[in-house]
Amino acid sequence: MEDKNLKTYAMLARLGFPKSYWGKVMLVAYGLLFVLAFCLLAYLFLGAPAPLPLVLLVIATLASAASLWMIRSLLAPIRIATSSLKSYRDNRKVPELPVGFSDEAGRLMANVQHTVEDLDTSVRPLQRLAGTDHLTGLLNRRAGEDRLSGDLSRAKRSEGTLTVAVVDVNEFKAINDTHGHQAGDVCIRHAADVIQRNMREGDWLARWGGDEFVMMWDTSVFASPEVVLRRINADLRESPVRLTPKSEMLLSISVGACRYSGEEDFRELLAKADAAMYEAKREGRAWVLAKQAAAPSPRLYSPECVEGSAIAGRALGFP
Repeated sequence: MEDKNLKTYAMLARLGFPKSYWGKVMLVAYGLLFVLAFCLLAYLFLGAPAPLPLVLLVIATLASAASLWMIRSLLAPIRIATSSLKSYRDNRKVPELPVGFSDEAGRLMANVQHTVEDLDTSVRPLQRLAGTDHLTGLLNRRAGEDRLSGDLSRAKRSEGTLTVAVVDVNEFKAINDTHGHQAGDVCIRHAADVIQRNMREGDWLARWGGDEFVMMWDTSVFASPEVVLRRINADLRESPVRLTPKSEMLLSISVGACRYSGEEDFRELLAKADAAMYEAKREGRAWVLAKQAAAPSPRLYSPECVEGSAIAGRALGFP
C-alpha cells in the first residue's frame, strides 16, 4: 500500500538508524534541538551582526515547526493501521498495508494486515453459511430478505419489473405425520430442486421456513410468470419423490405471485403474494389465474397479483 503520509517514516526506516520506532521519535524530537544549539554556537563564533534574540527566535520557531511536522509524519503508520481496521469493520475492505518494516510501527502494520486477512478468511465462509438454509442449500429467510430488498431498490431506481412468488408445499404436515420428519426433509429438498432447475440464472429461490419458499424473477425480460410456474408444476407431476426403494409420492404446491407495482417496502409485496397463495390454497386452484376487476381475460397475467394454486397429486398412501 503506497501512502504519501508514510514517506518520512519510510525514509527514516531506510536509514537503518535508529532501528526502533521510539528512537525515531526521539531523534526527531530532540535532534533538532542539537541543530538549534549548533546554530547558536555558529552565531557566537562568527559574530554575525544580527541581534541575537531575533536569530534565536527564528531558529527556534523553524526547528519546533519542523520537529512537530516530522513527529506527525512518524505517526502515519498508527493512523493508517487505525483507518484500515475501521474500513474493514464498516465495509469489509481488506487493507494492503506495507509489511516490510521491522520497528514497532512496522510490526503494527504487518500484524494488522495479517490479522485482517486471517479474520476475513474465517468470516466470509461463516457469512455464507449464515445466509444458507442447511437443508436445501438455498438462501435462508435472512439472506432472502436482504436480496429482495436490494432487488426492489434497483427496480425503483431503474423502473424495472420483478415478480415475487410465495410457494407452499401442500399437505406437508400430513407427510411428516404419516411418513416421518426424515421423509419430510426429503420432500423439501425435492421441491427445492424441482423449482430451482426450472428457474433462469439470475433469478433466485429462498427457503422462508418450514414448507414455504419465496422465489423472485425479473419479468422485464421474461414477461409471463405463468410459464415459469406451469413448468414447475408440470415437472413436479412428472417427478415423484422417492422416499424408499419401494415408496414414492407426487408433491403438489400452492403458489401466489405478485408483480412489483411501486410498493415502498418488500414486506408489502410479500404480503400480497402470501395472500394470493392462501387464496389459491383455499380454492384448490390447479393453475395460475389473474385477478382482475373485470371479467377474466384469456391472458392469465396482470400487473397486480397473480394467484397460483395446488397442483393435482397428493402423497401416495393418504386417505
